[in-house]
Amino acid sequence: MYRRLNWLALLTLLLLVAAPSLTAQEAELPDLGGREITIAVENAYPPYNYIDDSGNAVGWDYDTFRDICELINCVPVFVETAWDGMLVAIANGEYDVAADGITYTEERDETVDFSSLYQAYDETFLVREGEDRFTNAEELLALEDYRVGTQIGTTNEITALEYFPAENVQSFDTFGAAVQALVNRDLDAVLVDRPAAQGYIEAQGGLVTLESSIGDQRGLAFAFPSGSDLVEPINAAMAALQASGRWNQIYVRWFEQPELPDLAGREVTIAVENAYPPYNFINEAGEAVGWDYDTFNEICERINCVPVYVEAAWDGMLVAIANGEYDVAADGITYTEERDETVDFSSLYQAYDETFLVVDSETRFTNAEELLALDDYRVGTQIGTTNEITALEYFPAENVQSFDTFGAAVQALLNGDVDAVLIDRPVAEGFIEAQGGLMTLESSIGDQRGLAFAFPSGSDLVEPVNAAMAAMQADGTWDDIYEVWFASE
Repeated sequence: MYRRLNWLALLTLLLLVAAPSLTAQEAELPDLGGREITIAVENAYPPYNYIDDSGNAVGWDYDTFRDICELINCVPVFVETAWDGMLVAIANGEYDVAADGITYTEERDETVDFSSLYQAYDETFLVREGEDRFTNAEELLALEDYRVGTQIGTTNEITALEYFPAENVQSFDTFGAAVQALVNRDLDAVLVDRPAAQGYIEAQGGLVTLESSIGDQRGLAFAFPSGSDLVEPINAAMAALQASGRWNQIYVRWFEQPELPDLAGREVTIAVENAYPPYNFINEAGEAVGWDYDTFNEICERINCVPVYVEAAWDGMLVAIANGEYDVAADGITYTEERDETVDFSSLYQAYDETFLVVDSETRFTNAEELLALDDYRVGTQIGTTNEITALEYFPAENVQSFDTFGAAVQALLNGDVDAVLIDRPVAEGFIEAQGGLMTLESSIGDQRGLAFAFPSGSDLVEPVNAAMAAMQADGTWDDIYEVWFASE
């Protein structure tokens, strides 16, 4: 049962920062001046590119090229194109680049240019679960009657025809059609690149790959028209993404997703204040939005739960959690040992410091000491928060005014009723973005702290939520959400 945070883990998690990222200027990368880049994709080759259950075009190619274009200032325009003919179209200059899990070969290099190789892979067989007649190509060859499926015009088709008689090989327009034939028992195996096989296993279910490989290891690359001026900029962006760690995050997202708990559609009630930007708040359109919403939506997507957000006042929220009134509280909650006596906590997810939020014309003080030296001042904060505790540690009680919400404290600051609001820095930035006319002081007050989700003691949700958080951090999704709410320009 999860009760005490491991302090080594705590220190490690406190070092969490925003996503590894590079700007073109920082990495001295080429600047393409907002140029549109047409990118040919099949949209039928998971996990590189495909249409998901919601009808969205997604995959490794999409995420990778968006990051590439962010670094070198281009606009990716993805164009769905059949694989059969894609490289001919590239050779004819119909598209700027093809991103479709393309294998580099010397023969292809005669008609198109290639980027740096970005992934090594082997070819293998995709088969139905429970297949026990063969474990490799030799055993398949020994069967009296068999059929091997593949896709027209691929290196997999070439390999299939090298190993098996042509009458035993059936080539399809897409790998999706070959996989469906396998599922329908019209084929015994599909010869395919192992990463793509894993994508179909994830999307289709009921399939496995053989451990054995067929043929030699190969490498993937992006393809360009001969003489393209895009090869060097894209190679440079690829190298920068690899150096920053971002490349690996995208790879993990699409190729190495861990097995996570399945909560079988369970509803999870999540207490939020809806008055604590950027974690949770009501936007101008009247919508409940924020980091908490995006993060818990993604957590529940991964562990198969249904998030049900319940607006609750901060004053009393942790008592309600301790009493089991909600399943979890997501409200930028600071971990403290005292709180850990009555509720359970997730892994820490964000380190922060406390600071002062002031009007943007403030010149009388730049830190707590200078504020203390003023003849008359008032510090605002919110009732029951660690910020209130810090305020009362640093300032006389008569100079501290606590409000029901931070929104009320910020309004008092704008009205001139308080001189500063003591607040967590990320939340201060949220109010600056939402309100305007405000700024934070560079100096910090007190020690660095860490945030976590809070659960009733003994909750069986702690471990599944921690597992989903860890997976999101590993594949970069966590940092992507952070960028939206805390690092946007």
